Amino acid sequence: MPLLPVIGAMLLLALVLAALALLRGGSGRQLRERVRALSEQAPAPSVVVPSIRIAGSQHGKWLGRFFRFLRFNPDIPQEQIIPWPVVALLALGAASLSTWRLSGMIGLLPALPLAAVSGLFTARMVFSWQHARYCDKVFQQIPDALGQVVRAIRAGLPLGEALRGLSREMPSPTREEFARVVGDMAIGRPVEVALVRLHERTGLTEYAFLAVTLGLQSQTGGNLAETLENLADMVRKRVTMAKRAKALAAEAKMQAGILVVLPFVAALAMSFIQPFYVATFTENPTGQRMAVVGLVLMALGVLTIRWLIRQAGRD
Repeated sequence: MPLLPVIGAMLLLALVLAALALLRGGSGRQLRERVRALSEQAPAPSVVVPSIRIAGSQHGKWLGRFFRFLRFNPDIPQEQIIPWPVVALLALGAASLSTWRLSGMIGLLPALPLAAVSGLFTARMVFSWQHARYCDKVFQQIPDALGQVVRAIRAGLPLGEALRGLSREMPSPTREEFARVVGDMAIGRPVEVALVRLHERTGLTEYAFLAVTLGLQSQTGGNLAETLENLADMVRKRVTMAKRAKALAAEAKMQAGILVVLPFVAALAMSFIQPFYVATFTENPTGQRMAVVGLVLMALGVLTIRWLIRQAGRD
């Protein structure tokens, strides 16, 4: 097909533009803007308690929306098990494969937007899996982190030193996250603002609770160790309930897996018993279209089941 080289060139150009956008919106840009802001603005007086609200993302408006759609966060490079260039190549491969398969069924022009959508959702799926895995690790370590902070404060250490202890002694990835919190505090941000930034990076409500608790305690006073101990007990119960919900959802996941595998097992058995029926879906163009529609509907069903399980776990 003469248009296939043009399609390949367009997809390659899209990959290059995405790479440039990611490099432009990465941590290097944030570091330059942070240094420029610190050099231009004087630090606020320590007696003034600032609001725990912070500014929005430092990325551009449309670039930030694109990152949020892909579930890609360049501020957390340690969550990327698969580097983003590899993910971009996987998305490009999925888009090329979709273009090749769909162009022979529905035509080239209708296949191009569907191929682009398949590539974007492939990247979104990989980034979502990595982000969920990273946040789950951080979530499981929250009770230990809060318990260590409570013990350090009861021993007479200030809050800042207790958080520095987390950045040295906690396992990864909590160690790296609190190292960033300590770094934010070192450049003049209040502790509650640094914790709100941690909440925005991970999306964990427990760190939002901690930020609000410290912000209110700094304004109203009181026994910090007792306040944090009550918060740690509540967070420990939330983590236990989340583990219990995950265990209860294992049955639903097993049923979903059986429903996904069963059609392929049946097709394999049918290929031995009566190969004519399976050949209809592999050799006949109408059968191929029906097979593609069936696979798409199956994928939508799996995503729906997964969404229902996650919503039940959140509730």
